[in-house]
Amino acid sequence: MNAQALEKNPIGLAIVGCGRVGRIRGRCAREYPGTEWIGCCDIDEKKGKQLAEDLNADFFTTNYEELLKRPEVNASVLATDEEWHARNLFASIEQGHNILCEKPLANNVLDSAKVVKAAEDAGAELLVGYTQRFRRRWMVAREHVQSGQLGEITSATTRALLNRSVGIYRLGGNEDRSLLSPMVISGTHSLDVVLWVLGEGKQPVEVTSRSVTKTMAGIGTQDATFSIFTFDDGTIWGMECSWGLPQIWPASTYSLEIAVIGTEGAITIDDTHADFVMASEKPLPSHRGDERHVHFFESYPAGDMSRGQFWGPMREESNAWLAHLYTGVDMPHATGAEGHRNLMLTMACDLSAKRKKAVSLPIDPEELHAGLTAK
Repeated sequence: MNAQALEKNPIGLAIVGCGRVGRIRGRCAREYPGTEWIGCCDIDEKKGKQLAEDLNADFFTTNYEELLKRPEVNASVLATDEEWHARNLFASIEQGHNILCEKPLANNVLDSAKVVKAAEDAGAELLVGYTQRFRRRWMVAREHVQSGQLGEITSATTRALLNRSVGIYRLGGNEDRSLLSPMVISGTHSLDVVLWVLGEGKQPVEVTSRSVTKTMAGIGTQDATFSIFTFDDGTIWGMECSWGLPQIWPASTYSLEIAVIGTEGAITIDDTHADFVMASEKPLPSHRGDERHVHFFESYPAGDMSRGQFWGPMREESNAWLAHLYTGVDMPHATGAEGHRNLMLTMACDLSAKRKKAVSLPIDPEELHAGLTAK
């Protein structure tokens, strides 16, 4: 690392969206010594003012444009409901901010592509919140795969099971949920981490998917989608994502199993959290407000509270980003281009399931969007 990379750049941070993620990242920013100014915004004035008060923020507004135009702001955390992401992003890019946005970049691939191009044209650094990259198991798996420890990778499998309240909660804040699916909202996390572990050298050239809609039909989405990706070198990857499990399912969010197979070795990772179980006669409230009596600890991917502080991967991710802004240190965040790729691939799965036939990759965003919105 050179001396230039260690130059201190004070952070003026805008937090747009003062819910769970905005609160976690805001607390990290408040504790970080390089943060000199914080402003908060939320259309829910009561919630937003509460976070502003808790963070001892310097400014609060219910108008995101007003906050993002403040001269003190040089970085932004965008953590609203999905349908607001593109609007927030264009406004922040226009101001030349360094941006950490929750995924997806937009609720359709056309706007997502425009966001990435706008950031590239403006020279704005756009990063996307894929918290799984900050867990040791995935970092170690990537290191071994990329070092050639498994030889040539030939196949991979991914199985993700989610409590159905995840879908109910995540879709509930969006008026337009027509393109929001298990793959787009939840499958994207396991998709990103597997592609990250496999590395940039493998490019998917086809996906075949099937979906089922029963339990979640009432909120306009699928229960599950199963997909098979084929890569340019012949590697195959089977991916399952279901968020139709009952609300009493013990996992707060994710139960995940992954295997990566090579010519000289294999890695299997059990991330179901079934090894850490608590049962109680008293109901256990979750971050979504529902209750259960049995819980898989550590199954909320972002982390957990202890002694009044938040600990876990999202803290690691947020602090790594803040350190990157302040000193220029490198970090493994997903780029805006990777976030767009992930949205394209998850929506390609949905298109294949809709057509009941394979979709060739890469696919043009306009063709993909037209296929998904066709009656």
